[in-house]
Amino acid sequence: MAMNEKELALTERVEVEIFNKAYVLRSAGGSARILEAARIVDERMRQISSQITTHDVVKIAVLTALNLADEMRDVKNYYEEEIRKIFSQTPGEQEESLNEGESAEKKQEDERPQSWFDNFFDSDVPVKDRSERLSSKISAKLQSLRMANQENISLESEEE
Repeated sequence: MAMNEKELALTERVEVEIFNKAYVLRSAGGSARILEAARIVDERMRQISSQITTHDVVKIAVLTALNLADEMRDVKNYYEEEIRKIFSQTPGEQEESLNEGESAEKKQEDERPQSWFDNFFDSDVPVKDRSERLSSKISAKLQSLRMANQENISLESEEE
């Protein structure tokens, strides 16, 4: 996957070490993000290699990728189920579940006079419109996160 000059200029070059091998990576997401991802992969590869007898780096890398993909799927399923629960509730239940986490301090704050800002966001909007907008925003956000994470990191080969 070759990057054009403009894309290269917008990415940051970071050198990382994963399982005793150096890699040069590029990301538009910044070096901290790459370093954290590399740390997790290195940690998982070391953990898996300590539990199996093979020293085949490719097998260890594939097992690591499978484990991370499985965890990612579990997290995705968990949040999709939570969102589904919210949207399947009646409007009264939605407000109850959202208010369950509020502390006594927050409730005391609510007793103060409302500002124009509070009044604007607390104004009466038909529930159907509100939930449609919320679901649209959540769907759009999830889609943008998927798109943003698909091509953020690329690999430069130092061996060629």
